[in-house]
Amino acid sequence: MRMEAVFALVKKEIFQIKRDFSSILIAFLLPVILLFLFGFGINFDTNTVKIGVILEDKTPVTVEILDTMRHSRYLDVIVYNSRNDAAHALEAGHIKGFAVIRSNFTRNFRLQGAQEAQTAGQKAGQNKYPKPEIQVITDGSEPNVAKFVSAYIIGALSVYKGVKMIENPALRGQGGGKISIVQRFWYNPSLKSSYFILPGSLAIIMTMIGTVLTALVIAREWERGTMEAILTTNVTKGEFLLSKYIAYFLLSMVSILFSLMLIIFVFRVPFYGSYLAFMVVSAFFMLGALGFGFVVSTVSKDQFVASQIAGVVGFMPAMMLSGLIYEINSMPWFLRFLTCFIPARYYVSSISSLFLSGTILETIVINSIILGVFALLMFIILYKITPENLEEQAL
Repeated sequence: MRMEAVFALVKKEIFQIKRDFSSILIAFLLPVILLFLFGFGINFDTNTVKIGVILEDKTPVTVEILDTMRHSRYLDVIVYNSRNDAAHALEAGHIKGFAVIRSNFTRNFRLQGAQEAQTAGQKAGQNKYPKPEIQVITDGSEPNVAKFVSAYIIGALSVYKGVKMIENPALRGQGGGKISIVQRFWYNPSLKSSYFILPGSLAIIMTMIGTVLTALVIAREWERGTMEAILTTNVTKGEFLLSKYIAYFLLSMVSILFSLMLIIFVFRVPFYGSYLAFMVVSAFFMLGALGFGFVVSTVSKDQFVASQIAGVVGFMPAMMLSGLIYEINSMPWFLRFLTCFIPARYYVSSISSLFLSGTILETIVINSIILGVFALLMFIILYKITPENLEEQAL
């Protein structure tokens, strides 16, 4: 590997980028357009949410409430032994929220119900017993899901009370007290959708930019005949590929920084994580996206075909299966399995955590390793399919 040859080729690629204004438009105008579309044009909905439940007061009443939540088609319930376990699961993204049934719940529930029977017709402000409380803590980084968690739990409690009154009307004065839901929204207290959409949309935008930019590069060399000229020189394919990577990696990273500044300063999305961690995980992701685009470009040798393949194989799976638009846990099992091979899934997870939760090393390190493996795999495939000379290309 001769670094002087690599630097000469990088300089050639930079001149090519300056001459080809479409590369500049893809790198800087496309993020502006897509960020505004994601910021103002997308909302979310969900059908099933995974929550945790902590029974600090384990009695027949609380167990029945837990069973009612479990039988709700809107809730996927996991029981935790402590708040710390549930908080760790929420932080890691395994659940979307958790409900805490407090230690004095049953006592207050029965006292409240007895008081309702004795003071029927009195104003609610005259109640002398505290209401039984269930604390609901949700992941505010996904605002609609956070709202649904509380709404679904309230619905399950309403079903519980209704069933108990039908089964035994005598219980109306023994255990039918009003239940208070105390809500706490972590990471995104204001529940703004843009706080989740815009950071996550970076994965979609950068997948499109990385694959489209590089999908046209080598195909353009073949169409214009410059690839044959390069193959007749003493430039090795390692030097050739490294020069391509360096030039477009630098352009892509500048585009990522530009998009980051837009999200923070124009859309006012808070960033609580480490900028170094952001750049590291973004670098691994972009290396994989660039490598995929180079592979497509090398195989197709046609700019139009390469751009179509990059859009269908690169952009669409990132959009649909990254977890940004559709909740992964709500997908069928075979689609959930397929998302494990979509790099954008790991980038969305990392970026959302960095923006709203801070630097969670466990999440960042694991996702960076997976993205790094994908980038290395793309480079190995690209190196294998790139011809060394014209004779090898003819074969």
